[in-house]
Amino acid sequence: MIKAVIPAILAWISMIFMGFTDNMKGLFIPSFKSEFNINNGQVGYVIILSTIGYILFQYIGGILIQKLEHKKVYLISILMCIISFISIYFSKTYIVLLIFMFFFNGGIGLISMSANTMLPAIFTNHQAIIMNITHFCYGVGAIIGQRFIGTMMEKGVVWRQFYLMSGVAFAILLAGVVVSKFPDISFEEKKEKLKFENVITNRLTILYIISIGFYVGSEVAISTWLVNLVTETYGFTISKGSLYLSIFFFLFTIGRLLGGFIVDKLGNFKSILASLTVSFILLMIGILGKRELTILISVSGLFFSIVFPTFVATINNVFKTNTSYILGTILMLASTINMIFNFLIGQLNDLIGTYLSFYIVPISILISIIGTIKIDEKLENFDYDTLEIKREE
Repeated sequence: MIKAVIPAILAWISMIFMGFTDNMKGLFIPSFKSEFNINNGQVGYVIILSTIGYILFQYIGGILIQKLEHKKVYLISILMCIISFISIYFSKTYIVLLIFMFFFNGGIGLISMSANTMLPAIFTNHQAIIMNITHFCYGVGAIIGQRFIGTMMEKGVVWRQFYLMSGVAFAILLAGVVVSKFPDISFEEKKEKLKFENVITNRLTILYIISIGFYVGSEVAISTWLVNLVTETYGFTISKGSLYLSIFFFLFTIGRLLGGFIVDKLGNFKSILASLTVSFILLMIGILGKRELTILISVSGLFFSIVFPTFVATINNVFKTNTSYILGTILMLASTINMIFNFLIGQLNDLIGTYLSFYIVPISILISIIGTIKIDEKLENFDYDTLEIKREE
């Protein structure tokens, strides 16, 4: 058990660092636009290429984890992040920024995939609690990052310095992984290897892809575009905008700390549906109420919190064989939806304005609600061993 605790702690620390660094770009959008002389549409390309990196390496991670031990995958991912941080720090052109945002997000995609497959395998009981704690750590990093960076930027610290600091933090994490022993986790595989087309043509996995994809798209949209919305449309300062985002992530994090226990009591899909529904209502009221009710967008973070880790826990429970490959494929394609979704918001910001384009966020949540209802229905007739839906009698 002690052998399992050390890599689990390192995984949770990596999620804190990931939360800190993954959400920096939302605060840096005004700086990116002024320093690289780009518009909202070009910022959208930064988001889309970042997401492609995350998507690609999540899929690669699902394959690597079945071939290599988790420790090696962690080392690769951390090294990718360190190299990217240093390169972004020294970047002079928009193209260099694009390239290394791609590789940075590839690195955190590998970190996420490793944590999402290793921890449920180590802690087989109460997986919903474990996964919510794991993503609670991500929220801790996001809260610290949003408030710290927002405050320091108001004091004159430039955005590049935060990438340098992140490189140092990840170098320390790298040293910890190097000297630690990871447990040997074997994944049960079917004798006949599962094909990519078998996964993407199955009705249940399609519903997972849609539900997770549109949920993640809305979560990323808030972390990426909320500060841009309130500074451009409502005239808030970056510090005040970061405060609203910090509240979102603070409640998001509290929800993940406590949410796993609620999920254990209510059940996975009842919890997901209740959370998505309340989030939809709060977002609609918050957007309609404009600057006076922006706080409700922040409050929605409490209900966003349990959705993704609980989805991941259900995937680990549903698919008993080829688990990491199926999870990697689902998350890769869900991230594709997220990528397209946030690219669309970036383009619409220039076409119809930041306010109207933000309405896509609650619409995305509504699509996720419909998909989740369908998943719950399909699981009543699901064959857990063959990855097929049983024929109705």
